[in-house]
Amino acid sequence: MKYIIAESRPLSWEEWWTYDGISGPAFWGLINPEWSLCNKGRRQSPVNLEPKKLLFDRNLQPLHLDKHGVRGVLANTGHGVVFSVDNGTQHPVNISGGPLSYRYQFHEIHLHYGLSDQRGSEHTVDSYAFPAEIQIFGFNSQLYNNFTDALHRPQGIVAVSLLLQMGDLSNPELRRFTDELGEIKYGGKVMEIKRFAVRDLLPDTKHYMTYEGSITMPACHETTTWIILNKPIYITKQQVSIQ
Repeated sequence: MKYIIAESRPLSWEEWWTYDGISGPAFWGLINPEWSLCNKGRRQSPVNLEPKKLLFDRNLQPLHLDKHGVRGVLANTGHGVVFSVDNGTQHPVNISGGPLSYRYQFHEIHLHYGLSDQRGSEHTVDSYAFPAEIQIFGFNSQLYNNFTDALHRPQGIVAVSLLLQMGDLSNPELRRFTDELGEIKYGGKVMEIKRFAVRDLLPDTKHYMTYEGSITMPACHETTTWIILNKPIYITKQQVSIQ
């Protein structure tokens, strides 16, 4: 998914990076020395997941997300589509269980689409790329004050990854996003979402893969517990074509 930042002022390092080309992931560590982990880190994400090499851990618990809805803003950041929750007076959505030792507070969702229907996900499974990937981010609210604080701290971030597959019927909650994509084609555009139930995005499964990795944008801090659900949710060809 390509976007144009509709501004004429000089871009800062925070805005200049991209997901492809000469400002893509392979060059992030060269663009800015403060992003050196992107090139030199030992636990960088995304990864190719190989189910045959995974270890079963009987001590892992089911993943839990609060069911209630929240309001927020869907934005084209110039790098992609992000839903940011309004952390004002509303009750936060908590993420717990699974491999997590702490309670995490939902912060934002990233939508990753590709330039074609076949390759959009950041994570791959046995080298297979899915058409899209949704990443649900939260921060450790028992140890840290906010997402920014937790981003570079131990056990700071959780990312729940949903892999999207093409289908005739899409996830109903996902349509709350895709129905608005045509309104935020350009960088800086935003749309208010009055109610969104994060839990309703999840597929009907208790099984997942998990590993300790990094965020997948500069500065690639290796503070993220990834939880990749082992069952996809569905998106239609028409929804993908909106990008």
